[in-house]
Amino acid sequence: MESSDSNVDIEDLQRRFLECPVCFNLFNNNDRHPRVLPCLHSYCYVCLQQLIQESQFNCPLCKSDFYVNNINVDLFPKDNTRRDLLDFVRAGGDTSVIQCEECRNDRAISRCKDCHKFICRTCCTAHETMQTFHGHSVFGLDDFQLSMDQVPKFRHSLMCKKHPKYELNFFCDGPECQKPICLTCCLCFHTNRPENNQNHITREIEAVYHEKVEKMQNKKVKINKTEQELVVLSKNINEQIDKLALNNENITQEIEAIFGVAADMLQRRKDALIATAEKLKTDKETLLIKQEIEVKSSISTIRDACTFIDQTIASENQPAFILLSETISDRLGYLQDTHYDKQPRDSNLILFSKTNLGADFQRFVDSVGNISSSVAYGPNTKLTYPLEIEKGKEFEMMIEFFNYDNGQIEDEMTVTAIFFETPESSLTSIGELSFSHRGNGKYQTSSIITDTSITKLTKMIVQTNSEDFYTVDLEIAVSKGLEEDYAKDLIY
Repeated sequence: MESSDSNVDIEDLQRRFLECPVCFNLFNNNDRHPRVLPCLHSYCYVCLQQLIQESQFNCPLCKSDFYVNNINVDLFPKDNTRRDLLDFVRAGGDTSVIQCEECRNDRAISRCKDCHKFICRTCCTAHETMQTFHGHSVFGLDDFQLSMDQVPKFRHSLMCKKHPKYELNFFCDGPECQKPICLTCCLCFHTNRPENNQNHITREIEAVYHEKVEKMQNKKVKINKTEQELVVLSKNINEQIDKLALNNENITQEIEAIFGVAADMLQRRKDALIATAEKLKTDKETLLIKQEIEVKSSISTIRDACTFIDQTIASENQPAFILLSETISDRLGYLQDTHYDKQPRDSNLILFSKTNLGADFQRFVDSVGNISSSVAYGPNTKLTYPLEIEKGKEFEMMIEFFNYDNGQIEDEMTVTAIFFETPESSLTSIGELSFSHRGNGKYQTSSIITDTSITKLTKMIVQTNSEDFYTVDLEIAVSKGLEEDYAKDLIY
Protein backbone atom coordinates (compact mmCIF):
# COMPACT_ATOMS: atom_id res chain seq x y z
CA MET A 1 0.00 0.00 0.00
CA GLU A 2 1.38 3.41 -0.98
CA SER A 3 1.63 6.20 1.54
CA SER A 4 -0.39 9.38 1.12
CA ASP A 5 0.28 13.04 1.70
CA SER A 6 -2.99 13.36 3.58
CA ASN A 7 -1.60 11.42 6.60
CA VAL A 8 -4.85 9.61 7.38
CA ASP A 9 -4.89 8.39 10.98
CA ILE A 10 -6.85 5.14 10.72
CA GLU A 11 -7.20 4.72 14.48
CA ASP A 12 -8.46 8.28 14.93
CA LEU A 13 -10.83 7.91 11.98
CA GLN A 14 -12.23 4.70 13.44
CA ARG A 15 -12.59 6.16 16.93
CA ARG A 16 -14.31 9.37 15.77
CA PHE A 17 -16.60 8.07 13.07
CA LEU A 18 -16.89 4.27 13.20
CA GLU A 19 -17.27 3.54 16.91
CA CYS A 20 -20.33 4.16 19.03
CA PRO A 21 -19.20 6.60 21.76
CA VAL A 22 -21.28 4.71 24.33
CA CYS A 23 -20.48 1.02 23.81
CA PHE A 24 -17.32 1.54 21.68
CA ASN A 25 -18.43 -1.18 19.26
CA LEU A 26 -17.91 -0.68 15.56
CA PHE A 27 -20.98 0.39 13.64
CA ASN A 28 -22.50 -2.23 11.34
CA ASN A 29 -25.52 -2.48 9.07
CA ASN A 30 -27.61 -4.46 11.55
CA ASP A 31 -28.43 -3.76 15.21
CA ARG A 32 -25.37 -1.54 15.61
CA HIS A 33 -26.07 0.69 12.62
CA PRO A 34 -25.49 4.41 13.30
CA ARG A 35 -28.30 6.91 13.87
CA VAL A 36 -27.57 10.65 13.67
CA LEU A 37 -28.95 13.13 16.20
CA PRO A 38 -29.76 16.74 15.21
CA CYS A 39 -26.45 17.80 16.80
CA LEU A 40 -24.66 15.52 14.24
CA HIS A 41 -23.39 13.06 16.86
CA SER A 42 -23.96 9.38 16.00
CA TYR A 43 -24.83 6.44 18.25
CA CYS A 44 -25.56 2.83 17.45
CA TYR A 45 -29.20 1.79 17.31
CA VAL A 46 -28.98 -0.36 20.44
CA CYS A 47 -27.39 2.33 22.62
CA LEU A 48 -29.73 5.03 21.33
CA GLN A 49 -32.72 2.90 22.33
CA GLN A 50 -31.29 2.67 25.84
CA LEU A 51 -30.53 6.40 25.98
CA ILE A 52 -34.01 7.48 24.95
CA GLN A 53 -36.16 6.39 27.86
CA GLU A 54 -38.21 9.59 27.96
CA SER A 55 -39.47 12.07 25.39
CA GLN A 56 -36.73 14.50 26.44
CA PHE A 57 -33.08 13.49 26.63
CA ASN A 58 -29.65 15.00 25.99
CA CYS A 59 -26.71 13.98 23.84
CA PRO A 60 -24.00 12.39 26.04
CA LEU A 61 -21.26 14.17 24.03
CA CYS A 62 -22.45 17.77 23.70
CA LYS A 63 -25.34 17.76 26.24
CA SER A 64 -27.80 19.19 23.68
CA ASP A 65 -31.44 18.60 24.64
CA PHE A 66 -33.85 16.86 22.26
CA TYR A 67 -37.51 15.89 22.27
CA VAL A 68 -38.65 12.62 20.71
CA ASN A 69 -42.26 11.88 19.85
CA ASN A 70 -43.38 8.46 21.12
CA ILE A 71 -39.75 7.73 22.14
CA ASN A 72 -39.05 6.41 18.63
CA VAL A 73 -35.37 5.95 17.69
CA ASP A 74 -36.33 5.49 14.03
CA LEU A 75 -37.15 9.20 13.85
CA PHE A 76 -33.41 9.86 13.66
CA PRO A 77 -31.90 9.21 10.20
CA LYS A 78 -29.65 6.26 9.54
CA ASP A 79 -26.14 7.17 8.38
CA ASN A 80 -25.32 4.89 5.47
CA THR A 81 -22.04 6.67 4.68
CA ARG A 82 -20.43 4.84 7.62
CA ARG A 83 -20.40 1.59 5.62
CA ASP A 84 -18.30 3.28 2.94
CA LEU A 85 -15.87 4.62 5.52
CA LEU A 86 -15.70 1.29 7.32
CA ASP A 87 -14.56 -0.51 4.16
CA PHE A 88 -12.04 2.28 3.52
CA VAL A 89 -10.61 1.76 7.02
CA ARG A 90 -10.53 -2.02 6.51
CA ALA A 91 -8.57 -1.56 3.30
CA GLY A 92 -6.19 0.79 5.10
CA GLY A 93 -5.44 -1.80 7.78
CA ASP A 94 -4.48 -5.46 7.60
CA THR A 95 -5.81 -6.60 4.22
CA SER A 96 -4.85 -10.23 4.92
CA VAL A 97 -7.96 -10.61 7.11
CA ILE A 98 -10.42 -9.27 4.53
CA GLN A 99 -12.46 -12.15 3.10
CA CYS A 100 -13.83 -12.24 -0.44
CA GLU A 101 -17.41 -10.99 -0.29
CA GLU A 102 -18.39 -12.72 -3.55
CA CYS A 103 -17.38 -16.38 -3.09
CA ARG A 104 -16.29 -16.18 0.59
CA ASN A 105 -13.64 -18.85 -0.11
CA ASP A 106 -10.41 -16.86 -0.13
CA ARG A 107 -8.65 -13.69 0.96
CA ALA A 108 -9.64 -10.53 -0.88
CA ILE A 109 -6.93 -8.84 -2.97
CA SER A 110 -9.06 -6.29 -4.88
CA ARG A 111 -12.28 -4.35 -4.74
CA CYS A 112 -14.88 -3.83 -7.46
CA LYS A 113 -16.32 -0.31 -7.44
CA ASP A 114 -19.40 -1.48 -9.36
CA CYS A 115 -20.16 -4.60 -7.31
CA HIS A 116 -19.23 -2.67 -4.13
CA LYS A 117 -17.44 -5.77 -2.81
CA PHE A 118 -13.99 -7.00 -1.83
CA ILE A 119 -13.03 -9.87 -4.17
CA CYS A 120 -10.38 -12.58 -4.23
CA ARG A 121 -7.98 -13.50 -7.05
CA THR A 122 -10.41 -16.00 -8.60
CA CYS A 123 -13.31 -13.54 -8.61
CA CYS A 124 -10.98 -10.87 -9.93
CA THR A 125 -10.13 -13.16 -12.86
CA ALA A 126 -13.85 -13.68 -13.41
CA HIS A 127 -14.29 -9.91 -13.62
CA GLU A 128 -11.69 -9.83 -16.39
CA THR A 129 -13.11 -12.69 -18.43
CA MET A 130 -16.88 -12.91 -17.88
CA GLN A 131 -19.23 -10.74 -19.93
CA THR A 132 -21.40 -10.22 -16.84
CA PHE A 133 -18.70 -8.05 -15.32
CA HIS A 134 -17.84 -6.16 -18.49
CA GLY A 135 -17.11 -2.52 -17.74
CA HIS A 136 -16.63 -3.04 -14.00
CA SER A 137 -13.82 -1.05 -12.39
CA VAL A 138 -11.52 -3.14 -10.17
CA PHE A 139 -8.52 -1.89 -8.18
CA GLY A 140 -5.97 -3.83 -6.15
CA LEU A 141 -5.74 -3.38 -2.40
CA ASP A 142 -1.92 -3.41 -2.54
CA ASP A 143 -1.97 -0.36 -4.83
CA PHE A 144 -4.57 1.44 -2.75
CA GLN A 145 -3.51 4.91 -1.54
CA LEU A 146 -4.56 5.77 2.01
CA SER A 147 -6.04 9.23 1.45
CA MET A 148 -9.52 10.63 2.00
CA ASP A 149 -10.05 11.28 -1.71
CA GLN A 150 -10.03 7.49 -2.14
CA VAL A 151 -13.14 7.03 0.03
CA PRO A 152 -15.56 7.20 -2.98
CA LYS A 153 -14.00 3.96 -4.26
CA PHE A 154 -15.63 2.21 -1.30
CA ARG A 155 -19.09 3.62 -1.88
CA HIS A 156 -22.04 1.25 -1.40
CA SER A 157 -25.20 1.43 -3.44
CA LEU A 158 -28.42 2.06 -1.59
CA MET A 159 -31.16 -0.21 -2.84
CA CYS A 160 -34.85 0.55 -2.99
CA LYS A 161 -36.86 -1.04 -0.15
CA LYS A 162 -39.79 -1.71 -2.48
CA HIS A 163 -37.59 -2.99 -5.32
CA PRO A 164 -34.42 -4.42 -3.70
CA LYS A 165 -32.80 -5.17 -7.07
CA TYR A 166 -32.72 -1.52 -8.10
CA GLU A 167 -30.47 1.30 -6.86
CA LEU A 168 -31.75 4.67 -5.68
CA ASN A 169 -30.63 6.61 -8.75
CA PHE A 170 -33.41 9.21 -8.89
CA PHE A 171 -34.92 11.78 -6.58
CA CYS A 172 -38.53 12.90 -6.25
CA ASP A 173 -38.51 16.63 -5.62
CA GLY A 174 -42.25 16.77 -5.10
CA PRO A 175 -43.44 18.68 -2.01
CA GLU A 176 -44.77 15.52 -0.33
CA CYS A 177 -41.88 13.20 -1.28
CA GLN A 178 -38.38 14.69 -1.08
CA LYS A 179 -36.60 11.33 -1.15
CA PRO A 180 -34.37 9.12 -3.31
CA ILE A 181 -36.22 6.60 -5.49
CA CYS A 182 -35.36 3.82 -7.95
CA LEU A 183 -36.18 3.65 -11.64
CA THR A 184 -39.26 1.48 -11.09
CA CYS A 185 -40.63 3.85 -8.44
CA CYS A 186 -39.90 6.72 -10.79
CA LEU A 187 -41.88 5.18 -13.65
CA CYS A 188 -44.73 3.66 -11.67
CA PHE A 189 -45.41 5.76 -8.59
CA HIS A 190 -43.78 9.16 -8.99
CA THR A 191 -45.34 10.42 -12.18
CA ASN A 192 -48.03 13.06 -12.35
CA ARG A 193 -50.82 10.60 -13.09
CA PRO A 194 -54.31 11.34 -11.69
CA GLU A 195 -54.34 8.09 -9.71
CA ASN A 196 -51.14 9.04 -7.87
CA ASN A 197 -52.86 12.13 -6.50
CA GLN A 198 -49.55 13.87 -5.84
CA ASN A 199 -47.33 16.49 -7.41
CA HIS A 200 -44.17 14.60 -8.34
CA ILE A 201 -40.98 16.07 -9.76
CA THR A 202 -38.47 13.36 -10.66
CA ARG A 203 -34.85 14.38 -11.08
CA GLU A 204 -31.48 12.71 -11.47
CA ILE A 205 -30.04 12.20 -8.03
CA GLU A 206 -26.60 13.49 -8.97
CA ALA A 207 -27.91 16.99 -9.74
CA VAL A 208 -29.84 17.08 -6.45
CA TYR A 209 -26.74 15.85 -4.60
CA HIS A 210 -24.53 18.61 -6.01
CA GLU A 211 -27.17 21.27 -5.24
CA LYS A 212 -27.45 20.20 -1.62
CA VAL A 213 -23.68 19.90 -1.22
CA GLU A 214 -23.24 23.43 -2.58
CA LYS A 215 -25.86 24.85 -0.19
CA MET A 216 -24.27 23.14 2.79
CA GLN A 217 -20.80 24.20 1.79
CA ASN A 218 -22.06 27.79 1.73
CA LYS A 219 -23.50 27.35 5.22
CA LYS A 220 -20.24 25.79 6.30
CA VAL A 221 -18.33 28.86 5.10
CA LYS A 222 -20.55 31.08 7.25
CA ILE A 223 -20.21 29.03 10.42
CA ASN A 224 -16.46 28.75 9.78
CA LYS A 225 -16.42 32.54 9.91
CA THR A 226 -18.26 32.35 13.23
CA GLU A 227 -15.68 29.85 14.45
CA GLN A 228 -12.87 32.26 13.52
CA GLU A 229 -14.62 35.04 15.45
CA LEU A 230 -14.97 32.74 18.45
CA VAL A 231 -11.27 31.84 18.25
CA VAL A 232 -10.45 35.56 18.39
CA LEU A 233 -12.87 35.95 21.31
CA SER A 234 -11.20 33.03 23.09
CA LYS A 235 -7.85 34.76 22.66
CA ASN A 236 -9.30 38.02 24.04
CA ILE A 237 -10.76 36.21 27.05
CA ASN A 238 -7.41 34.67 27.88
CA GLU A 239 -5.75 38.07 27.51
CA GLN A 240 -8.30 39.50 29.95
CA ILE A 241 -7.59 36.68 32.41
CA ASP A 242 -3.81 37.26 32.15
CA LYS A 243 -4.19 41.03 32.49
CA LEU A 244 -6.61 40.55 35.37
CA ALA A 245 -3.99 38.63 37.32
CA LEU A 246 -1.31 41.22 36.52
CA ASN A 247 -3.69 44.06 37.37
CA ASN A 248 -4.56 42.45 40.67
CA GLU A 249 -0.87 41.97 41.42
CA ASN A 250 -0.19 45.66 40.78
CA ILE A 251 -3.15 46.67 42.93
CA THR A 252 -1.90 44.44 45.74
CA GLN A 253 1.51 46.11 45.59
CA GLU A 254 -0.11 49.56 45.81
CA ILE A 255 -2.08 48.48 48.83
CA GLU A 256 1.03 47.04 50.50
CA ALA A 257 2.93 50.31 49.97
CA ILE A 258 0.16 52.52 51.39
CA PHE A 259 -0.43 50.36 54.45
CA GLY A 260 3.29 50.06 55.18
CA VAL A 261 3.11 53.51 56.88
CA ALA A 262 1.15 52.13 59.82
CA ALA A 263 1.17 48.40 59.29
CA ASP A 264 0.04 47.40 62.79
CA MET A 265 -3.01 49.64 62.97
CA LEU A 266 -3.96 49.22 59.32
CA GLN A 267 -3.45 45.46 59.06
CA ARG A 268 -7.11 44.50 59.36
CA ARG A 269 -8.16 47.21 56.90
CA LYS A 270 -5.45 46.16 54.48
CA ASP A 271 -6.45 42.51 54.66
CA ALA A 272 -10.08 43.44 54.07
CA LEU A 273 -9.21 45.43 50.95
CA ILE A 274 -6.96 42.69 49.59
CA ALA A 275 -9.70 40.17 50.23
CA THR A 276 -12.16 42.39 48.37
CA ALA A 277 -9.76 42.74 45.46
CA GLU A 278 -9.17 39.00 45.45
CA LYS A 279 -12.89 38.30 45.46
CA LEU A 280 -13.43 40.70 42.56
CA LYS A 281 -10.61 39.04 40.67
CA THR A 282 -12.04 35.59 41.44
CA ASP A 283 -15.55 36.61 40.40
CA LYS A 284 -14.29 38.14 37.17
CA GLU A 285 -12.02 35.20 36.47
CA THR A 286 -14.85 32.77 37.15
CA LEU A 287 -17.11 34.63 34.71
CA LEU A 288 -14.39 34.77 32.04
CA ILE A 289 -13.40 31.12 32.49
CA LYS A 290 -17.05 30.12 32.25
CA GLN A 291 -17.34 32.11 29.01
CA GLU A 292 -14.10 30.55 27.75
CA ILE A 293 -15.54 27.07 28.35
CA GLU A 294 -18.72 28.03 26.49
CA VAL A 295 -16.74 29.51 23.60
CA LYS A 296 -14.54 26.42 23.28
CA SER A 297 -17.67 24.28 23.40
CA SER A 298 -19.16 26.37 20.56
CA ILE A 299 -15.92 26.08 18.57
CA SER A 300 -15.89 22.32 19.11
CA THR A 301 -19.56 22.06 18.11
CA ILE A 302 -18.97 23.99 14.87
CA ARG A 303 -15.84 21.98 14.05
CA ASP A 304 -17.64 18.72 14.74
CA ALA A 305 -20.46 19.75 12.39
CA CYS A 306 -18.03 20.77 9.65
CA THR A 307 -16.00 17.58 10.07
CA PHE A 308 -19.20 15.56 9.92
CA ILE A 309 -20.22 17.29 6.66
CA ASP A 310 -16.78 16.70 5.11
CA GLN A 311 -16.92 13.07 6.11
CA THR A 312 -20.41 12.41 4.73
CA ILE A 313 -19.51 14.18 1.48
CA ALA A 314 -16.19 12.36 1.21
CA SER A 315 -17.82 9.09 0.21
CA GLU A 316 -19.84 10.79 -2.55
CA ASN A 317 -22.65 8.41 -1.66
CA GLN A 318 -25.42 10.51 -3.09
CA PRO A 319 -28.59 8.86 -1.76
CA ALA A 320 -27.02 8.23 1.62
CA PHE A 321 -25.99 11.87 1.84
CA ILE A 322 -29.40 13.13 0.74
CA LEU A 323 -31.11 11.06 3.43
CA LEU A 324 -28.99 13.00 5.93
CA SER A 325 -29.20 16.35 4.17
CA GLU A 326 -32.21 17.71 6.03
CA THR A 327 -30.74 16.82 9.43
CA ILE A 328 -27.38 18.34 8.48
CA SER A 329 -29.00 21.44 7.00
CA ASP A 330 -31.13 21.95 10.12
CA ARG A 331 -28.05 21.62 12.32
CA LEU A 332 -26.07 24.09 10.21
CA GLY A 333 -29.01 26.50 10.21
CA TYR A 334 -29.22 26.21 13.99
CA LEU A 335 -25.49 26.87 14.38
CA GLN A 336 -25.69 29.73 11.89
CA ASP A 337 -28.59 31.38 13.75
CA THR A 338 -27.18 30.79 17.22
CA HIS A 339 -26.20 33.97 19.06
CA TYR A 340 -22.57 34.02 20.13
CA ASP A 341 -20.81 36.54 22.34
CA LYS A 342 -18.72 39.07 20.46
CA GLN A 343 -16.42 40.12 23.31
CA PRO A 344 -15.41 39.03 26.83
CA ARG A 345 -18.22 39.32 29.38
CA ASP A 346 -16.08 41.22 31.82
CA SER A 347 -12.87 43.28 31.86
CA ASN A 348 -9.64 43.05 33.81
CA LEU A 349 -10.34 46.39 35.52
CA ILE A 350 -9.84 46.53 39.29
CA LEU A 351 -9.03 49.90 40.87
CA PHE A 352 -7.65 50.87 44.23
CA SER A 353 -8.65 54.40 45.31
CA LYS A 354 -6.19 55.88 47.80
CA THR A 355 -7.07 58.50 50.44
CA ASN A 356 -4.81 60.79 52.47
CA LEU A 357 -4.20 60.74 56.25
CA GLY A 358 -6.85 62.57 58.26
CA ALA A 359 -7.00 64.11 61.70
CA ASP A 360 -9.05 61.33 63.17
CA PHE A 361 -6.69 58.36 62.85
CA GLN A 362 -9.28 55.70 63.63
CA ARG A 363 -11.63 57.13 61.04
CA PHE A 364 -8.68 57.28 58.68
CA VAL A 365 -7.97 53.58 59.24
CA ASP A 366 -11.56 52.69 58.38
CA SER A 367 -11.62 54.86 55.31
CA VAL A 368 -8.18 54.33 53.78
CA GLY A 369 -8.51 53.01 50.25
CA ASN A 370 -11.36 51.49 48.36
CA ILE A 371 -11.57 48.57 45.95
CA SER A 372 -13.72 49.27 42.91
CA SER A 373 -14.39 47.66 39.60
CA SER A 374 -17.15 47.30 37.06
CA VAL A 375 -19.05 44.34 35.70
CA ALA A 376 -20.56 46.38 32.86
CA TYR A 377 -20.94 44.33 29.68
CA GLY A 378 -20.43 46.31 26.47
CA PRO A 379 -23.05 44.71 24.16
CA ASN A 380 -25.77 45.38 26.77
CA THR A 381 -24.99 49.10 26.89
CA LYS A 382 -28.05 51.22 26.06
CA LEU A 383 -27.53 54.61 24.43
CA THR A 384 -30.34 57.14 24.03
CA TYR A 385 -29.60 59.90 21.53
CA PRO A 386 -31.37 62.14 18.99
CA LEU A 387 -31.44 61.01 15.37
CA GLU A 388 -30.79 64.57 14.24
CA ILE A 389 -28.74 67.35 15.84
CA GLU A 390 -29.03 71.01 14.94
CA LYS A 391 -25.75 72.93 14.77
CA GLY A 392 -25.39 75.49 17.52
CA LYS A 393 -28.16 73.93 19.58
CA GLU A 394 -27.60 71.88 22.73
CA PHE A 395 -28.41 68.16 22.57
CA GLU A 396 -28.49 65.49 25.28
CA MET A 397 -27.41 61.84 25.43
CA MET A 398 -28.01 59.14 28.02
CA ILE A 399 -25.95 55.99 28.60
CA GLU A 400 -27.20 53.07 30.71
CA PHE A 401 -24.80 50.32 31.76
CA PHE A 402 -25.82 46.72 32.48
CA ASN A 403 -23.95 43.54 33.36
CA TYR A 404 -23.98 40.37 31.27
CA ASP A 405 -27.33 39.29 32.74
CA ASN A 406 -28.87 42.72 31.98
CA GLY A 407 -28.76 43.70 35.63
CA GLN A 408 -28.24 47.39 36.47
CA ILE A 409 -24.75 48.58 37.45
CA GLU A 410 -24.75 50.24 40.88
CA ASP A 411 -21.07 51.16 41.14
CA GLU A 412 -20.10 54.67 40.02
CA MET A 413 -17.59 55.14 37.21
CA THR A 414 -15.91 57.97 35.35
CA VAL A 415 -17.57 57.92 31.94
CA THR A 416 -16.35 59.85 28.89
CA ALA A 417 -16.88 59.56 25.14
CA ILE A 418 -15.25 60.56 21.87
CA PHE A 419 -17.35 61.26 18.73
CA PHE A 420 -16.36 60.37 15.17
CA GLU A 421 -17.67 61.85 11.92
CA THR A 422 -16.07 58.98 9.95
CA PRO A 423 -14.73 55.67 11.34
CA GLU A 424 -11.20 57.14 11.29
CA SER A 425 -11.81 60.83 12.01
CA SER A 426 -12.69 61.98 15.55
CA LEU A 427 -14.39 65.33 16.25
CA THR A 428 -11.64 67.50 17.70
CA SER A 429 -14.07 70.42 18.03
CA ILE A 430 -15.98 68.57 20.78
CA GLY A 431 -13.06 66.68 22.26
CA GLU A 432 -13.60 64.24 25.13
CA LEU A 433 -17.17 64.49 26.39
CA SER A 434 -17.84 63.86 30.10
CA PHE A 435 -20.99 62.17 31.44
CA SER A 436 -22.56 62.84 34.85
CA HIS A 437 -23.82 59.96 37.01
CA ARG A 438 -27.60 59.99 37.50
CA GLY A 439 -27.82 56.78 39.56
CA ASN A 440 -28.71 53.15 38.75
CA GLY A 441 -26.03 52.90 36.08
CA LYS A 442 -27.33 55.92 34.15
CA TYR A 443 -25.03 58.67 32.89
CA GLN A 444 -26.05 61.85 31.07
CA THR A 445 -24.30 64.55 29.09
CA SER A 446 -25.08 67.52 26.86
CA SER A 447 -23.06 69.26 24.19
CA ILE A 448 -23.19 71.63 21.23
CA ILE A 449 -21.78 71.20 17.72
CA THR A 450 -20.53 74.50 16.31
CA ASP A 451 -18.26 73.24 13.52
CA THR A 452 -20.12 74.08 10.28
CA SER A 453 -18.31 71.34 8.33
CA ILE A 454 -19.77 68.49 10.41
CA THR A 455 -22.68 66.71 8.67
CA LYS A 456 -23.04 63.47 10.65
CA LEU A 457 -21.90 61.43 13.63
CA THR A 458 -21.12 57.79 12.82
CA LYS A 459 -19.37 56.40 15.89
CA MET A 460 -18.79 57.01 19.58
CA ILE A 461 -16.13 55.35 21.72
CA VAL A 462 -17.31 55.07 25.33
CA GLN A 463 -14.57 55.13 27.97
CA THR A 464 -14.96 54.05 31.59
CA ASN A 465 -12.36 54.98 34.20
CA SER A 466 -10.08 56.31 31.43
CA GLU A 467 -10.08 53.05 29.43
CA ASP A 468 -11.87 52.26 26.16
CA PHE A 469 -14.98 50.28 27.08
CA TYR A 470 -17.27 49.95 24.07
CA THR A 471 -17.74 51.34 20.55
CA VAL A 472 -21.25 52.40 19.54
CA ASP A 473 -22.23 52.87 15.90
CA LEU A 474 -24.33 56.00 15.39
CA GLU A 475 -26.58 57.35 12.65
CA ILE A 476 -26.96 60.98 13.71
CA ALA A 477 -27.49 63.63 11.06
CA VAL A 478 -26.14 67.12 11.84
CA SER A 479 -28.37 69.73 10.25
CA LYS A 480 -27.62 73.42 9.66
CA GLY A 481 -28.94 75.86 12.22
CA LEU A 482 -31.29 78.83 11.74
CA GLU A 483 -28.47 81.33 12.16
CA GLU A 484 -26.57 79.68 9.33
CA ASP A 485 -29.63 79.91 7.06
CA TYR A 486 -30.07 83.57 7.97
CA ALA A 487 -26.43 84.32 7.19
CA LYS A 488 -26.76 82.70 3.78
CA ASP A 489 -29.87 84.75 3.05
CA LEU A 490 -27.96 87.94 3.79
CA ILE A 491 -25.16 86.90 1.41
CA TYR A 492 -27.63 86.23 -1.38
